[in-house]
Amino acid sequence: MMRQSQRLLAALRRHHPATADHSVRVATVLLAIRARRPRGLGPVALVAAAGLLHDLGKLFLPVELLDSDRRLTEAQLRRMRAHPETGAETLQALGFPVPLVAVARHHHERWDGTGYPQGLPGPALAPLVRAACVADALVAMVEPGRVYRRHLELGDALRELRACAGRQFDPDYAALLTDDLAPALAEGLGLGAAPRGWGAAMAGQLPSPLLEHAFGLPAGPR
Repeated sequence: MMRQSQRLLAALRRHHPATADHSVRVATVLLAIRARRPRGLGPVALVAAAGLLHDLGKLFLPVELLDSDRRLTEAQLRRMRAHPETGAETLQALGFPVPLVAVARHHHERWDGTGYPQGLPGPALAPLVRAACVADALVAMVEPGRVYRRHLELGDALRELRACAGRQFDPDYAALLTDDLAPALAEGLGLGAAPRGWGAAMAGQLPSPLLEHAFGLPAGPR
C-alpha cells in the first residue's frame, strides 16, 4: 500500500501540485487526530494513506476546472462533485482497503446528511471518514491560494469548525481539533496563522514528522 500510495500521490502532484500539497496537509492533520484519539481509525499507515489519497479523483479533472476562479456552471459543478466517486472507484479497482476507499468516497458528506455524493448522515459514516471530513475542511479553510475561497486565519477556521459542529462536522472530532490540538496545529503541523504563519508550508514543505514516521514519506515537494 505504501509504494502504490506514493506513486499515486506523485501522479497527482504532476497533474495538480496544489491538490497534492493539500492532501499531504490533510494526512498530517489526520495523523495528529489519530495520535490523540486512535480508537476506530485503524493503523497509522492506513490513516496516512487515507489523507494522501482522499482527493485522488481530482487526478481525472482538467487543471482548468481545478484552477477556475469563476463561478462554476451547473455542468462544471456536477463534474467537480463527481471526484469522490471517481477516486473511490479507482482505489477500489486498485485493491486498496475498504476504509480508505470510503474516505475517498465520503469526505464531502456532512454530519446532518446534506453533503455529497450520497447525503449520508454522520452516524452512518465510519470514524475515519468523519475525521477526514473535519481535517479536509480545516485545511481547505486555512490554505492561501484557493482560487474560489478566501483563506482564514487558523483561529477563525477553528471558530468555524466549532460553530458548525453537530451540523456539518462530527462534534467530537471538531472539538478535538478546536480544543485539544489547536496548539499543535499552530506550532507543529504548518497550520499557523495564515498567510505568514505557514512559512515553508506554503511551498509544500510541511514540518510533518508524523507523516514521515507513519509512511516513510517526506512532506516536501517531489
